[in-house]
Amino acid sequence: MMTHEPNTSQGFGPGEAVGLSRVLVATDFSPHSACALMRTLQLPLRDGAEILLVHALPVEAVTGGRHDEEEALARHALEEAVHHTQKRHAQVSYEVRGLLVRGRPIEAITQAARDFGAELVVIGRPRIPGSLLARIRERIDGGYVTHIPTALLVVGLPPVSSYQRPLVAVDLTEASQQAVKAALRLCPNASRVAVLHDYDTSYELVLHQAAPSRVMEYQREARKQACAELHRFLTPYREAGVHFDELVRSGETSTSILELAQEEHADLVVVGRHTRLGLSRLVRPHVAQQIIKESTCDVLILEREAPPREAS
Repeated sequence: MMTHEPNTSQGFGPGEAVGLSRVLVATDFSPHSACALMRTLQLPLRDGAEILLVHALPVEAVTGGRHDEEEALARHALEEAVHHTQKRHAQVSYEVRGLLVRGRPIEAITQAARDFGAELVVIGRPRIPGSLLARIRERIDGGYVTHIPTALLVVGLPPVSSYQRPLVAVDLTEASQQAVKAALRLCPNASRVAVLHDYDTSYELVLHQAAPSRVMEYQREARKQACAELHRFLTPYREAGVHFDELVRSGETSTSILELAQEEHADLVVVGRHTRLGLSRLVRPHVAQQIIKESTCDVLILEREAPPREAS
């Protein structure tokens, strides 16, 4: 398969173009894979966009007839999925292709995404134990998020319309600006975007011991400051005509996101991808993995931040 150069001008970041050009959809031909493909076709796609439908066959030592039969069945199912998609959407200007690979799903899909130059990888959230995507989900919980080299969209229920109620989690960093831009790009039909800033109140533990009478004042001031910081953070987008619901909370980040997603009836949660190492990873689990595991709506995990360049 032809290897593409990374399409940095069309990713979920600064200078992004309108619409996606290359989307990879992982499939095991289950209803959950069908949901992922349906959602992909509802995303804002550019004219001439490419959708790559990828199925990973397991690596096994079996050779001969059984091996060949398995591959032939998978290839036929993949061709049928591509043909059915193209037939139903013949009037649109994008191309759907199939790719059969062999290997561990996490590694095979990761490599296919790199070779294809995918801007986005889409998988279904399985509910059937033992299915291929169920095993992929187990990999998600164990670090699959850190392997995919680009943005990852995990799709739950069958889509009925384009995204209307996105929720974006921010920490007011440059990566958070990328998250807001990704939500605006992926949800062009949303009239409002909910943005959550989960602010730090760890100093409250100190006050409970040293000055309990100051705890309430500290809580009020911390919330007031968080509201002001979030408002300033969103000013450039607001001036461009975007409407936001500005939400602030203190506490455990993944819990806040999951609770607000329910309260806001969000159909998409957008979070960054932060790798936690050592003890901090054990004490505070990876937020993105926790959201994927427990969210009832779709989840977009942004691509890894590029490592800082070394001085020449």
